[in-house]
Amino acid sequence: MKRLILLFVIVAIALVNCTITRKPGADAVFKWADQELLTLEKLLLTLDSSVISNKKLSVLKNQFTQTRLQYKRIELLVEYYFQGLTKRINGPALPDIKVEDGQVWPPHGFQVIEQQLYDNYALDKNKFIHDEVQLLLTDLRFVRSTLPTQPLLDRHAHEIVQHQLIRIVTQGHTGFDSPLAFLSLTESISSLEGIADFSEKYFENKSLVDSIQQLITVSSNYISTNNNFNEFDRLYFLRTYLYPISATLLSSYEPAANDTLFIKPFSGGLIALAKGNFNSDFFVNYATGEFTQGKSNLGKRLFYETGLSKSKTLSCASCHNPALYFTDGKAKAANFLHGGTLERNTPTLLYAALQASQFYDMRSVTLEDQINEVMNNEKEFDLSPAAITAILNKDSLYRNEFEKAFPGITSFGSYEIRNAIASYVRTLIPFSSSFDYYLQGRSEALSAQAKKGFNLFMGKAKCGTCHFFPVFNGTVPPWYTKAESEIIGVPQKPIWKNAKIDTDQGRYEINKMKELQYSFKTPTVRNAAFTGPYMHNGVYKTLEEVIKFYEVGGGVGIGIDLPYQTLPFDNLQLSDQDKSDLVEFLKSLTDLSISKR
Repeated sequence: MKRLILLFVIVAIALVNCTITRKPGADAVFKWADQELLTLEKLLLTLDSSVISNKKLSVLKNQFTQTRLQYKRIELLVEYYFQGLTKRINGPALPDIKVEDGQVWPPHGFQVIEQQLYDNYALDKNKFIHDEVQLLLTDLRFVRSTLPTQPLLDRHAHEIVQHQLIRIVTQGHTGFDSPLAFLSLTESISSLEGIADFSEKYFENKSLVDSIQQLITVSSNYISTNNNFNEFDRLYFLRTYLYPISATLLSSYEPAANDTLFIKPFSGGLIALAKGNFNSDFFVNYATGEFTQGKSNLGKRLFYETGLSKSKTLSCASCHNPALYFTDGKAKAANFLHGGTLERNTPTLLYAALQASQFYDMRSVTLEDQINEVMNNEKEFDLSPAAITAILNKDSLYRNEFEKAFPGITSFGSYEIRNAIASYVRTLIPFSSSFDYYLQGRSEALSAQAKKGFNLFMGKAKCGTCHFFPVFNGTVPPWYTKAESEIIGVPQKPIWKNAKIDTDQGRYEINKMKELQYSFKTPTVRNAAFTGPYMHNGVYKTLEEVIKFYEVGGGVGIGIDLPYQTLPFDNLQLSDQDKSDLVEFLKSLTDLSISKR
């Protein structure tokens, strides 16, 4: 029976697809893309020939640059339709760790080739570079052969161009995918040209296309004139140039009725993302778990309910105090049951709803899973979800509240309890800082020093390559389906020479893979001015100490032997003014509405 139902669904989907007539613009886009990919293939073959012929490094770098610029023209389609392949095409030069099956795949693609050419190049690397180019060609040929079979409706076109604008901000201008060659600014011109060409092929409205072309031309001219990576004013460029492009592209989009069936991490495009218009339901695993105000109201009461703990003395707020920006102000969380401390620092719950994994070791995917762990933990609530359910079911007031929050249920279980608390936590995404007000249109909201700090954060200081704008955590835009973890080498004590690694092994405690030893989830730095002490063990008391740790190259820079450190080892060479500007920017991420929560 199940097979018959599945067959029926497949046939129904096929029939629906057959009734959709592809717009002429879609065919034009795929013809254009085919030529762009063919040009990229030719450029890679030229590079490969030069590598085999042992040509000068300057020649190889120039040819590599041309391939990168060409790839950026077509990146918007490759990233959209081939998410499973893009890490191998243009992912970081770091191992691809598959915890599901315990496999570690070596990195490949453009960034691996870049590393070979720009990091102590020698002729004996040419065989390896040749192999990498060949693999890259294989992947791109697959893309070229299958791309024309992909659907391209108005909602796809809308997402494709907006995603590429977001990628320019969050990954392009930060140096995320050009960490050694520093081609990011030049490449963003090619990315914009790709958007312009896509728009010219797809959209039928000539005045719209002309407007986009003009906006992209002036944007590209600004980049060309201001092409110093460390000095580039990213914030000015975002508001002055990318906002208008995003708004103009959005003006052409009228969502179809069935477009709303797809739950997205944010509504609209780049501007909506920058202004914090996120949809926390995107991170909910079950349809019944979607947010309602009734659930949130109930969840807020449960958040402060000590009856959820075995000792009847603990609530969620015992460690996540709203007055302390939903932290506890301690280096490590207090063990209220047995005295002493727990193993790790208490992270803020602000913006926890906008991350694809929970806990420092990422052992839970959803907030509901995270709450379940706390309930069962003998050092925390120490009361099973079933026991908590039984207790609350005996309370007539709670029963009435659950019936209101979850209409149609005759009794509630542990999931409803956890979902209610999680629904409250999902309201803790205020986007009410000075920085946010600036992005929302209040130009006077942000100081000149904080603006400089943002540009440092997203550029020279390399913070934005791990803490992605605008949530500034490790969940990767624009898809927001994956959370990053990093091995940075946090020490036991705040010393700057001959340090020892903290004994907490992070994700390795969950997955015994050496590539994950000392790896921890990348948290948000929003409200960092009030959420210290910092790091998973609370080793640093001030933001200045944290910045110094990153400036000197993390654990390796303070004498720790850490072969799998993912943080760059190089000294950032920040001036005292740079550091002061960074602190000022971090302070500008302080939400001004927490007292109302």
